[in-house]
Amino acid sequence: MDTDLYKILGVAKDADAKTIKSSYRKIARENHPDRNPDDDAAEERFKKASFAFEVLSDPEKRKTYDTYGVDGLREGFQPGQQQWASSTGAFQGGGSFDDIFGSIFGGRGTFDTSDYSNFGGFNGPPRKGSDLEAELGLSFMKALVGGEVAMRVNNRDLKVNIPSGAEDGDRLRLKGKGNPSPYGGKAGDLILELKIRKHDLLRREGLNLYLDLPITMGEALLGTKVDIPTPSGTFTVTVPSGVNSGAKLRLKGKGVSRKKKRGDFFIVLHIHAPDLTLENIDEIAATLDGGYSQEVRENIKLVY
Repeated sequence: MDTDLYKILGVAKDADAKTIKSSYRKIARENHPDRNPDDDAAEERFKKASFAFEVLSDPEKRKTYDTYGVDGLREGFQPGQQQWASSTGAFQGGGSFDDIFGSIFGGRGTFDTSDYSNFGGFNGPPRKGSDLEAELGLSFMKALVGGEVAMRVNNRDLKVNIPSGAEDGDRLRLKGKGNPSPYGGKAGDLILELKIRKHDLLRREGLNLYLDLPITMGEALLGTKVDIPTPSGTFTVTVPSGVNSGAKLRLKGKGVSRKKKRGDFFIVLHIHAPDLTLENIDEIAATLDGGYSQEVRENIKLVY
């Protein structure tokens, strides 16, 4: 059986630590028993990759392996008695992976991940499980106000507390919610990357929120009052007379709350000017008097 640890991880013999870790995480993620129940072949690949990573991620063990091969990893090994090729680390004899593992680490005939903590005499605490990464989609408003959301990862139901003011691309780390350790150590962490959906009416720039508000020509000329719903509640704002399209009204401190900081809420005014025809001239005249301003704004409804 081939026990070339570099080949098991699919890396070159001169691969650096980052490359080795990246390759191991990919193999472990694809072949983890939780994702492949009752798949003996996947479990075997997972075991081999875990063993290879344990050796190659440790500089001293890797040096010993590079010099003497797998045989050099046995407890009590003496260089003059190696039976495996020292130049490649390839096992020259037969037998299963469990047989090789057992012969190296104390005679155990079965590879038992629950008992795979210190590698048959090597010192050090059990290695924790690998981290697990996933994406979590959120609505625009849930990201603004924060709170608890439920999600399912690897057949596990989890509750995640979202901090207020979360931004697209933020990463949350959940301790101990990642992959279990194959060596009897602590579980890894779950790292969530937030993906926040856009809002139909609101847009965000840093800590500030912006709402485009259409008003009639009459409202622009004469002024008006408008009820504006915000994440902090509904507020009545005054549109001054003679306002121009593109003018901004500010509600101070009513924007995004994040890490004890607050932004502002801006209302951007857009004057709604209907096309002039002989058929609608009377309607436009009514508009100048504010006759149907409420109807124009019926579509401005924010749902929280």
